[in-house]
Amino acid sequence: MTRIFAVVSQKGGVGKTSLVQNLGAELARAGHRVLLVDFDPQSNLTTGWGLDPGTAARTVYDAMSAPRESSDAILPVRRQLDLIPANLDLAGAELAFINAIDRNTRLRKALQPVADMYDVILVDGPPSLGFFTVNALAAAEEIIIPLQVHPYAYKAVDQLLTIVQQVQEINPRLQMTGIALTMYDRRNSLTTAIEDAARQRFGKLVFETVIPINVRVAEATLDGISVGEYEPDSAGARAYEALAKEVINRGA
Repeated sequence: MTRIFAVVSQKGGVGKTSLVQNLGAELARAGHRVLLVDFDPQSNLTTGWGLDPGTAARTVYDAMSAPRESSDAILPVRRQLDLIPANLDLAGAELAFINAIDRNTRLRKALQPVADMYDVILVDGPPSLGFFTVNALAAAEEIIIPLQVHPYAYKAVDQLLTIVQQVQEINPRLQMTGIALTMYDRRNSLTTAIEDAARQRFGKLVFETVIPINVRVAEATLDGISVGEYEPDSAGARAYEALAKEVINRGA
């Protein structure tokens, strides 16, 4: 059975796209068939794999427009790992589908024809709470929230959880799989305070693995590869490998 995750946060700069790229790479390395979906008009996930969004023949926007042909938008990026790219055309999706009855389930319909080809699908949503996030949540069955260990990011979680509850009315299968603490710096006492608050509030929903601040992750992205390929022994690579194991175990 395919596990479809929406990786969402209304706050930018929390390491969300890096989480999708590197978690997907580690899941694929562990033997799972993985599809990544770039659902952000900024196309950071697409460029993170060294691809030029402007040259993509078909994108997630085309898949939403013609769901029966969504497989045409799939690009292989690594063994067991595929990507549906995005470009700036996606920015016009909200306006294009504004009068459609199924405007909030367009992504779900785009993924239905290809879902059985994969064990895991990870949707990288944009930093917003509007049309794109609602579509990502409506298409998914599980949610992963990247939570930067910072007071502003922690306080902003409430708004996202409100949207989740609203989307569950049209997608009752949607559930929270976990919260991943990102940009973690053990040298900062504030990091520990935010971690303690998150674990006290959300309990076991918070993954044991934390994603540290690690320059190797950014360097890998610049090279268009995962951090596990770039420097397997780095703190970032080890963290994503451990997180992938946790995600797999939570679905067992």
